[in-house]
Amino acid sequence: MPDSTTHRLNRDQRDELTRRVLAGETATALGKEFGVTRAYVTLLKAQALDPERFRSQAEAKLVIKLTAAQLQRFDEVLASSTPQDHDFIPSSQRWTLEFGRQLAWKLFQKHPSARAIKQCVTPHMPRPEDFRFTRPQPPKPHHIHQILPELAVDPDYVAYYLSPLSEQIEWREYEMALADWDARFAEGEARELATARDAQAIAESDPQRYSAPGLRVGKHAQSKGSPFSPPKRRKQRR
Repeated sequence: MPDSTTHRLNRDQRDELTRRVLAGETATALGKEFGVTRAYVTLLKAQALDPERFRSQAEAKLVIKLTAAQLQRFDEVLASSTPQDHDFIPSSQRWTLEFGRQLAWKLFQKHPSARAIKQCVTPHMPRPEDFRFTRPQPPKPHHIHQILPELAVDPDYVAYYLSPLSEQIEWREYEMALADWDARFAEGEARELATARDAQAIAESDPQRYSAPGLRVGKHAQSKGSPFSPPKRRKQRR
């Protein structure tokens, strides 16, 4: 079947091609006869000679790829919980790419690619304009399930993490962080909340004054047309 273009082969054609290339025929001649590339013929030969290697590669790809149902489950958990709900270390209320990687392993025992993690976690990460210094939360009691897998294999670290000394140090760090937050951000947060309450009260008392941008108010409310004037067209030079 000589043909200048490449195309798909059915199972019988692939079996015949594999048999003939293993018998000693050249990949170039077989590629021209079957209408495929020389690299494809070489690939079929390698798969026939070492099938275990290609089987392990296929299994490795399945390990890092999430199915459609798993992606949906992953998105639901990201939207309905925080890293602190899963006892991730360090404790945080905000999702990051690293926390997303830990969540994928906890839910599915898989390590998806960095691109897949970024695509799933980015919509649930805080935007720069939404970032605020939140009040520190008290630490939770230490438990062995809170230890990262790569650290859980070290018995000395596990013994230290579960000891009362470790919890005392973490509580001391929390008290210091809380005192620093009160000194730096508590006054500003109270001022922002008061400003937001005042703005809401004014908007409720005079809704026309604080309406959506571009909406005509007052004596112009009954006017027709767009609230924005169209740009002037430049005169063309002749």
